[in-house]
Amino acid sequence: MNRIVAASLGQSFLVILLTLILTGSGLHSLKRLPVDAYPDLSPPIVEIVTQWPGHAAEEVERLITVPVELGMNGIPKTATTRSISLYGLSDVIITFNNGTDDNFARQEVFNRLGDLTLPDGVTPSVSPLSAPSGLIYRYVLQSTDRSPMDLKTLEAWTIEPQYKSVPGVADDSGFGGGTMQYQVLLDQAKLAAVGLSAPQVEASLTANNANAGGGFYSQGGQFYYVRGMGRMETLEDIGNVVVAVHDGTPVLVKDVGRVTIGIAPRLGEFGYEKQDDAVEGVILLRTGEKTQDVLKRVEAKTKELNDQVLPKDVKVVPFYDRSDLIALTTKIVEGNLLRGMLLVVVILVFFLYDFRAGMIVAVTIPLALLFAFICLDLQNASANLLSIGAVDFGILVDGAVVMVENIFRQIAERKGTPLNVKAIIRDAAAEVDRPLFYAVAVIVVSFLPIYVLSGASGTLFKPMADTMIFALVGSLIVTLTLLPVLCAWFMRKGVTERRNRIFEAIKSVYIKGLDICLKHPWATTLASTVVLAASLLLIPRIGAEFMPQLDEGALWVRATMPYTISFDESAKITPKIRDILRSFPEVTTVASELGRPDDGTDSTGFFNVEFYVGLKPYSEWTGKYRTKAALTEAINQKLQAFPGIMFNYTQPAEDAVDEAETGLKSALAVKVFGPDLNTLQEKGKSIKQVLEQVRGIRDVTLVQELGQPSLTIKINRGAIARYGVNVADINALIQTAIGGDVATEVVQQEKQFDLVVRLEQQYRDNPEEIGNILVATPGGQQIPLKEFADIQVTNGASFIYRENNSRYIGVQFSVEGRDLAGAVGDAIAQVNKKVELPQGYRLDWGGEYSDYTASRAQLNVILPLTLALIFLLLFTLYSNFKFPFITVLGVLLSAPVGGIVALWITNTPFSVSSGVGFLALFGVSVQTAVVYISYVNELRRAGVDVTDAIRQGAILRLRPIMMTALVAALGLLPAALATGVGTDTQRPFALVIVSGLFTRLLISIFLMPALYALVARSGDRLEV
Repeated sequence: MNRIVAASLGQSFLVILLTLILTGSGLHSLKRLPVDAYPDLSPPIVEIVTQWPGHAAEEVERLITVPVELGMNGIPKTATTRSISLYGLSDVIITFNNGTDDNFARQEVFNRLGDLTLPDGVTPSVSPLSAPSGLIYRYVLQSTDRSPMDLKTLEAWTIEPQYKSVPGVADDSGFGGGTMQYQVLLDQAKLAAVGLSAPQVEASLTANNANAGGGFYSQGGQFYYVRGMGRMETLEDIGNVVVAVHDGTPVLVKDVGRVTIGIAPRLGEFGYEKQDDAVEGVILLRTGEKTQDVLKRVEAKTKELNDQVLPKDVKVVPFYDRSDLIALTTKIVEGNLLRGMLLVVVILVFFLYDFRAGMIVAVTIPLALLFAFICLDLQNASANLLSIGAVDFGILVDGAVVMVENIFRQIAERKGTPLNVKAIIRDAAAEVDRPLFYAVAVIVVSFLPIYVLSGASGTLFKPMADTMIFALVGSLIVTLTLLPVLCAWFMRKGVTERRNRIFEAIKSVYIKGLDICLKHPWATTLASTVVLAASLLLIPRIGAEFMPQLDEGALWVRATMPYTISFDESAKITPKIRDILRSFPEVTTVASELGRPDDGTDSTGFFNVEFYVGLKPYSEWTGKYRTKAALTEAINQKLQAFPGIMFNYTQPAEDAVDEAETGLKSALAVKVFGPDLNTLQEKGKSIKQVLEQVRGIRDVTLVQELGQPSLTIKINRGAIARYGVNVADINALIQTAIGGDVATEVVQQEKQFDLVVRLEQQYRDNPEEIGNILVATPGGQQIPLKEFADIQVTNGASFIYRENNSRYIGVQFSVEGRDLAGAVGDAIAQVNKKVELPQGYRLDWGGEYSDYTASRAQLNVILPLTLALIFLLLFTLYSNFKFPFITVLGVLLSAPVGGIVALWITNTPFSVSSGVGFLALFGVSVQTAVVYISYVNELRRAGVDVTDAIRQGAILRLRPIMMTALVAALGLLPAALATGVGTDTQRPFALVIVSGLFTRLLISIFLMPALYALVARSGDRLEV
């Protein structure tokens, strides 16, 4: 190490030049470095969506979902396969192991889709390459006079293709408005009069809508195509299609029905502010793309659409833009960083009592960060709130503090004598450079186990570990190269160590306490052990959770209505809820999504309504509610005016990730697996009753899978045989006349619209009318449908959930007023005691709780592994066991105390964030011990008596030890105290480090000398 210092002093111009290059490159990388609010926490997912309109959940499961699941079994790296089957839709979601290449996963799925055997006309589709949290932009179409159907047509055929062409956009999914159709609504009386049926009309329309290619011919030196033009283009064309000829007179479509333009049966509705039926667009980020870069392109496309593409009376109005969240979190991070940097500089100047020395040390901070930015840029990585916001400037300058303090002290001691500043700097650096290198190495080692974390916790904290390790390496390089050069320049005329009365008072008190501790080293160690034991008794009162909530600065409110509610009834209630949400002054925008979009990408029904609630920045809340929790509680109180409706409160991205994590509409759920739906529902009800009695468990909802009323038409084979009618004829009539069947498509330039045939509304409005629908027999008779079938109302499944090829029912819940681990642990014990499951049935407690148990198991391995790695590294430094042992022991007896007490005082549950904070705390705490032990060893090597060396080392190293501990603690203090959007995840991490370093400082300055005195012997191997 000393050779590096000597070379830097000899080539000062080169060092400055390289520093300027580092600065320029770092600033360039900073400009290029994409910044996201939060990293994507979801694993690779491939979603297979299959629509089969008109079919019940049981049929969808049996004929689509199960074949798709079986076809996808055995795909490499698959973690979980989940599915939901509901009316007209199958949604199969395959989750892959973390780290699986997304393109590999999708290709494996595509390879197997072609081998599936599904009903005729059914084609599965794979959802776009986007993560559950990839929703980055929402907009609504606004017009002064156009209908929702017109806007939906613009969205589908003009706007969506434009946004999908933007690099980095995975999809633009429209929601709301009516999907335009050409419709032939048949009059049953007129059909009967001419002896026709709805399927026959459909067949005629299909046969009368095509163009033909007739090759080419040449004439007069010209080349001519031959084209047959037979496509229908207008309502008149459709009405004039011949469906039969009676006595030489053609029967046209318009003779048996009404030809009109209408909308497809509604699967959902989008509401915006006061508009009950509006049109929304949802833009998804392609996995692997940088959010900021794509958002800039999307915003540019929005401007182009509004200025050049769309009609003047139509505008794209964004109401959710992820860049707003990024800007807000970036502002918070910048504020924390500036305050932390200022505190670090103040501490440095206070202790050194010299502005030059303080600023020389402070230079390390920006240069270390710029070095980290260069490394991140070379990795093609992105920064986020945690990876940058959790950087501790104090840790970065710890090595610089020790180096500059030692140089400053030695130059000051030689004041009044001939100065060879470079020689003094080399000697001073030689005393500390080796322990500094190992101290930084120990801190780096303490971050390495983070890379062992898997799942969401690994995804969240690995970028932070990258940034900290790169910055620490940069700070070490700067400390060994630039700082000695700057000291040589700015201290070449000598320095004066001015009297610091405050520090002298602290030092005087410390010496008295030190002498007592050195007289009673065993008592000192025992007292430290008692303090640690007392803090450990607080752990059961702290509680535990997987991860603090990532505040997005918005609300996502889910209303769960009775599962059998109709679209019309749900559409009446939704605007009333939206009005209540809009009544709060803290709310900026309210949008609602009832049901599901036409593409089936959100597998739900009319019972489910989700509300996006945009909020003002918390700094602008001046009313009676000052926190998000208080506002949520007030909203919930007002919404109790809707009895029978369950409300759940999350956030936009969090909701999508939770659903991907559990397969349900909740972050926490217990699943009952088994084959029979009735048994599953019975056991689900029993579990729900138990959970409702558990303290801290709230919003308990059983996913009712049964109870969906349906009209079943059971064909009587004997009756149809008497008239020569086939089952296929009856089914075709049901599908076409009642459900409406797509006969063909009407093409208008680039647009294509379905042409649907069905009976007029009055002929299919109730069981009686459906029973009177006439069936045309081969003999020319018209027989009512009820003569061929038994028609009755029965109950069936609303939807059927499956996971890993087994049915299950879910009981969703949330935890409030209690820690996650305690509440769910109590719930598990109560359910196991009170609910008995039959053979072949089992329970699974999923979602956040499974993440918590997995991360706890990982931390149980990682924490001891970290201490073992630190011990091995210290062994290479000291070449014996005793000094590494007392170092690790001293850290264990002092550092955890503050972290545990701080979690208890602030009522912060232990989480992965605080666990990672303890990892970092152990690494940083080792540094002060290394500085002390190395200096004592150096004194002993110089011939100082053991007792005097222990005492003298403790007194002389008090200042650098206090400085390193305080700057490390105060550098993260703003992050530990910060509130608002984006601070929740980093706060437990920072809180543990800040409070732990304070107790580490207070205890270790007395404990380490006592421990050294207990193990020191005259024949010790003394490495420094």
